[in-house]
Amino acid sequence: MDDRGGPYPSMEAARGAYGGTVPEDLEIVEGFNEDADARTRTPVWYVLKRAAAITGRDLKNARVDRDKFNQPAVMFFLNAAGAVKFAKVTGENINKRLAIVLDKRVQSAPNINSQIKESGIIEGNFTAEKADALSLVLRSGALPAEMIILEERTVGPSLGLDSIKKGVLASVVGMICVFLAMVFYYRLSGVNAVLALVLNALILLGAMAYINATLTLPGIAGFILTIGMAVDSNVLVFERIREEMDNGKAPKAAIDLGFKRAWGTIVDTHVTTISAALFLFQFGTGPVKGFAVTLVIGLLASVFTAVFVSHLLFDLIYGPKERVETLSI
Repeated sequence: MDDRGGPYPSMEAARGAYGGTVPEDLEIVEGFNEDADARTRTPVWYVLKRAAAITGRDLKNARVDRDKFNQPAVMFFLNAAGAVKFAKVTGENINKRLAIVLDKRVQSAPNINSQIKESGIIEGNFTAEKADALSLVLRSGALPAEMIILEERTVGPSLGLDSIKKGVLASVVGMICVFLAMVFYYRLSGVNAVLALVLNALILLGAMAYINATLTLPGIAGFILTIGMAVDSNVLVFERIREEMDNGKAPKAAIDLGFKRAWGTIVDTHVTTISAALFLFQFGTGPVKGFAVTLVIGLLASVFTAVFVSHLLFDLIYGPKERVETLSI
């Protein structure tokens, strides 16, 4: 620290000590004064030399210790290179103050009582808490914190919008392909499934609008996965109906038994997936939480549409008929 290093109550006062202009080899750095209880801090300013005597790279460790009066103090240890530099600086500046700076802020400014080499002790009116805090500051300065940039990307709003549009397009194309596959394979019953899937999508979008959810790329992924799960439910029901008809059941009886016996399997698959989604929501970050929310809402809607709505559509078509000879499935 410079001979007129302070502390000063303001930055203007620090400059005033040098006639209004601080020399180029010096700089003004903010610090603080604490009251006896360490409850309040008053900002102060120091005038320091720009070239540091030693840095965090020269410090090996720091810990809380006791001084000769058995009061809390801070012991620090330097590596070989740091010891040489520090011995020279402290030997030339005995009875002057040395500033400890971390993150461009003066954390402490103890007086140099003697030459310090490999290790030294910082004494003062420390409480145990203050000594521990200062040792932590010194250790923090000794940590290697070099940042290496492996990859850097900048995504503008137009690129983000383009990704959303492509995600929506992929969803629409996927749904159309699913609709065509269901109609082709299950014929009129496939139309039943398509109507249930459309209602499922409307319920999901309506629920997201109600809770003011933002449709992100993970949310779109959850939407697509929901459609796939809803199709699985319809496939389970339809295949069960086919089995009942192959076993000689009449179409109406086959429909009722198909929905009844597929219900347990549908509940099992949805409960396990919803449980996983709840864990994603609990422990995931923002985009993952968005995926989980969309998935949970969609799965609940798919149970309703694939079972109750689809069953209702069968009842509307075949219920009024006294006798059903064939079933388009």
